[in-house]
Amino acid sequence: MKRRIGMSALVCALIPAAMFGFFEKRQPTDAEQKAITKYTTVMNKFLDKIGGPDWDEHIDETIDQPMVNVMDDRPLDIDQLLRRTYEVKQGSKRYQALIQPRLQKLALMKDPSQKDLWRAQTEDMKYLQIEAHFNLFVVPLANRPDPKHDPKVPGATFVHKDRNNPFEHGVAYVLFFSNGRPGKWDETNSVYRNTFVHPTNSPYIENLEIRIYGAEDRIQELFRKLDWRQVNAALTP
Repeated sequence: MKRRIGMSALVCALIPAAMFGFFEKRQPTDAEQKAITKYTTVMNKFLDKIGGPDWDEHIDETIDQPMVNVMDDRPLDIDQLLRRTYEVKQGSKRYQALIQPRLQKLALMKDPSQKDLWRAQTEDMKYLQIEAHFNLFVVPLANRPDPKHDPKVPGATFVHKDRNNPFEHGVAYVLFFSNGRPGKWDETNSVYRNTFVHPTNSPYIENLEIRIYGAEDRIQELFRKLDWRQVNAALTP
């Protein structure tokens, strides 16, 4: 499968800096491991619902024996994340209903520019990627979240359609979960800034962010069909 994943500043901001060796790491305490295990169990169970019979699933990143990053701005941070990528199966109902007719039409097109656009739009419908991070001090966004355009997914503090898409297929959505506790938009730095209740380096997970990229129609279907309120169960009360 061909995946075009851009190395943008946004991606660098999202990946824990300790993955690049900038911060001290250590083994999690028993209490931290309990919080991490709960988070991983809830999120993996939820992510198992993202695919379906029309999609081949690729587990790109998982949380397995994580190390704790010693941070000074959040309760708990680790050097791993969750990421899965999906590609539509050839011969599946989705492929037959949406992809194959577009490929047949593409074969009949004459104008090169029109063909390039149609081909790119068809590729967008074939892929999906979802990733999850927790305890974000800031959520980098290309533009300010607008409540007027928030699809109001139950359970999410906000949902934002972002202009930045490092996956380079389809569209990009950011879902933020914090059991309803809001943060604040920082216009100067273009980030959604969070305030933590618990002290730094303590065994608590207060928020999590899900970024989902790819086919717009599939993402909208997931917004409608899945119970996103379940995601909040991954947080520490």
